[in-house]
Amino acid sequence: MKPESRISPLLKSILLLSGIIISGICWYASCGLTGGFWYLLWLAPVPVLLISLRVLAGKAFMVAFVAFLIGRLSWLGYLFSVVPPLLAIMFTLILPLVFAVIIVLVRKIMLNSKSWTAVFAFPVLWVTFEWLAFMFSRDGTIGSLAYTQAEFLPLVQIASVTGILGISFVVTLMPSAIALAWHLRKNNAARYPLIVASSLIVSMAIVFGLIRLQKERPNSSLPVGLVVVDKKIYENVYDPGFENEMRIAGLHIAEIERLASQGAKLVVLAEKAIPVTDSSDPFITRMFTDAARKNKVAIVAGYTRIKNGYFENTALVISPEGRVIADYRKVNLFEGEAYEGFRSGKEPGLFSLNGVPSGVAICKDLDFEGYISKYNKGGLEILYVPAWDFTADGWLHSRMAIMRGVENGYGIVRVAQEGRLTISDNRGRILREEKSQAGQTVVMSGIAPLGKEATIYSQTGDWFAWVNLAVALLFLSSLIWKRTK
Repeated sequence: MKPESRISPLLKSILLLSGIIISGICWYASCGLTGGFWYLLWLAPVPVLLISLRVLAGKAFMVAFVAFLIGRLSWLGYLFSVVPPLLAIMFTLILPLVFAVIIVLVRKIMLNSKSWTAVFAFPVLWVTFEWLAFMFSRDGTIGSLAYTQAEFLPLVQIASVTGILGISFVVTLMPSAIALAWHLRKNNAARYPLIVASSLIVSMAIVFGLIRLQKERPNSSLPVGLVVVDKKIYENVYDPGFENEMRIAGLHIAEIERLASQGAKLVVLAEKAIPVTDSSDPFITRMFTDAARKNKVAIVAGYTRIKNGYFENTALVISPEGRVIADYRKVNLFEGEAYEGFRSGKEPGLFSLNGVPSGVAICKDLDFEGYISKYNKGGLEILYVPAWDFTADGWLHSRMAIMRGVENGYGIVRVAQEGRLTISDNRGRILREEKSQAGQTVVMSGIAPLGKEATIYSQTGDWFAWVNLAVALLFLSSLIWKRTK
């Protein structure tokens, strides 16, 4: 069949513009940085997919590009605040271009195929793209559609089986099914199987999540404290001077002592909370080891080590006995850190605290699911994460970290300057949360869940990604085969 339909040019233009606007608004509202209107993502691709099946390929490309570009504008202000303008514009355009290419390919597959299995073209191609982006992007998984669904906990549980790609698959399968079912509305032989198969997959994912959420939480737990001090004390975090370094350390120790007196057994500070030089490091570290021993509390402290000609972003873990049991250096640096002269580490931060296999990672480390999977070899029961966000991305970055806990089966305690303080379990449930976006002192206490639950994803890795890659190659091969016949 030919995609162009017999409707008047004016009506066609109105429908085209309406589809772009509706799709663009849904993308914009659901893919922002605050987690609002996540459910609109399930509808966002529908108008574009419907239009693509009724117009020529070039027009389908433009419709898809413009609609997705409207959605990406929700990130533009944030991007301008964290990267140079040229990069912000480039990042804003890349995803709409990729989306438009995928839509053109999906259009061709759906129009050429006589099988209901064409419904999988859109989710398979999108998931394959996301996975390839994860592997080659310097920003890890931040562009995944999966994070938009972080508040929809029944769906989030599928990440324990497939990783976050399973979430992206489900939320792109549903609009694909709606569009193709409408396109095949006069072909019941193909329409009914695709409706049944798509509904069954989505329902199974959600039912699995509901069942998983009903399981009891771990019996073992740890009272913890989380501290972010007023950002104004960091006049120059990379060269504060000895007196100011001591003052910053003293302010944090005062909060640690207060939390310990309220029952906290471990206190986590933010990323780069404690600036030290080679000369001040021994004095300040001694202050923290003494505070740990005196108050019988473990401490996870984010350090900025100011070296001769370079910097280190580290996290020091001190036992309640006052021993340094881990000195972890951040592996996945933010691009700005690399430009400023920070040197990255190489190994995961694994340690045992009171017999509990534990770990520490820093901020952007949690953006890379492949890197965090290395922590599974330690049988991790809890992960502590000092972080420093960019205010606007506080919700998103905290949820990205929390998703690593769902994938791998442990709770996460995360403390971010200019972001969020969160305690979450291995289901992605937020047990306690406070905002620190204002840059002021925020202190929070809560109960961190301990315990490791082996997940399918933690044991098998990217099996789901490989399946999607194989199916994507089959779809693309079918297009090439039909073109050469």
